[in-house]
Parts: sequence; C-alpha cells; structure tokens
Amino acid sequence: MHIPALVSADVILPGFCWLIPQLHKASNVILNTMTIQKILNDISEDFFLSNAPADIEEMINNGVIDKEAVVSKWLGYPPATLQDIQAKEKQLGTTLPPSYKEFLLTSNGFRQVSVFLYNLFPIDKVDWTTNTEPQWWFDIIDQNDLEVSDEEYFVYGHNQRSELARDEYQKHSLKICDCRDGMCVFLNPIVKHGDEWEVLEYATWYPGTRRYRSFKEYLIETHEINLSLRSHEYLVRS
Repeated sequence: MHIPALVSADVILPGFCWLIPQLHKASNVILNTMTIQKILNDISEDFFLSNAPADIEEMINNGVIDKEAVVSKWLGYPPATLQDIQAKEKQLGTTLPPSYKEFLLTSNGFRQVSVFLYNLFPIDKVDWTTNTEPQWWFDIIDQNDLEVSDEEYFVYGHNQRSELARDEYQKHSLKICDCRDGMCVFLNPIVKHGDEWEVLEYATWYPGTRRYRSFKEYLIETHEINLSLRSHEYLVRS
C-alpha cells in the first residue's frame, strides 16, 4: 500500500535502488536446485559476516538478537511439526504453499532475514491481514484506485516496477512477519504459480510493492541483496 514514508527513501537508504539490477542472473537455476535449509544457512552467514562483534553485542543488549543464535551462528528456530502446520491450515481455511511449508518444517520462524526485515513468524502467529491490521490500513488501500493490467503486473525479478502493484491483494493476504523499519512481507493466495503463492514485499522506500513468484524465490533474492550490500560496504571501506 502506498503509505508516505516518514523519512525520504533517499535519506533512509541512499542509492538503495542500484541493488535490484545487481541480482544474480542465475536466480532461476538456483531456485530449482537450492534447498530451503541451504538458503537459510546462507542468510544466517550473511548476518554474521555483515556485522562486527561489537555491533552484535549491542544487538544482544537491545534484544534484537539472542546469545543462542550468536553461539550457534543460526538465526532460525527448531522446526514446526506437520501437525502444527495442518492445524493452522484448518484454522485459516486454506492449504499453505509448498516452499513456505518447507521453510516452517526447517525453521519455525526466523530472527532476521536481512538488515531490513526481522522476525518471520512461527506458524502460530501467521494470520490473515483482516485479523491483524487496523481499519485505517484498509482505508488507505481503498483510496488507491490505480488500475494495473496483467501485462504490467505479472513481471518479476529486477524488471518489475513496484509502483505497478495491486494494493487490494494485501487485504486478502497472510501476514507472516513483524513490520519493522518500514518493511513487511505477505503471502498472496489470489495469485498462484502452480501451488506456490505470490509474495508481496512492502517497504517505505518502494513506490509500491515488490513481488515474488514463491516464498523460496523471495528468500533467494533477499540473500542476493544481502550479498550485494556486503560487497558494496566492502568497496566503500576499501
């Protein structure tokens, strides 16, 4: 949804948009070969390589991360059980997409996916936005009357234009994370690619919503952005 940022995107993340075209061209190949476990291991490694020990210690003191994660070098949690997932599916009245279920069966939630997104929910906290969001949030969505054609909308990867989004889809989506630092992620059951649900990524520095064809694709591209950020920081420091 198009909520104006309290601070300009250029102030929050100078030059952030240059990252999107830098995503590796091998993503589609990687999507078919990498397991969720491997991707989550890589994302955990991203965190510990990107943060100095003093910064991690400060995060521990501020409750952003816990010592258990630091000792294990793993930002995930014990896996959910299939029974837990099936109980939630019954409560939600739907069948969750396969790569998201693979994530839950690998790690029931995740502490920090990127510098921008904390706390992917455990299965018991996942719910429809109709049950989690305040009325003003829906009112803002309803004020956006932009019509986006299929040709404009169904573009993924770095060629997509986030402003060509269909905000109304967020009204019918599953909220799967906390919304901190201006970013939130949703699963959209209206748009499916096979059995996979589209992922909607909202951030205050996007003019709209970025889209991914599956939760697995979202994790892979997030990892690639982490790598790009780390490379950029290295070049700046050099």
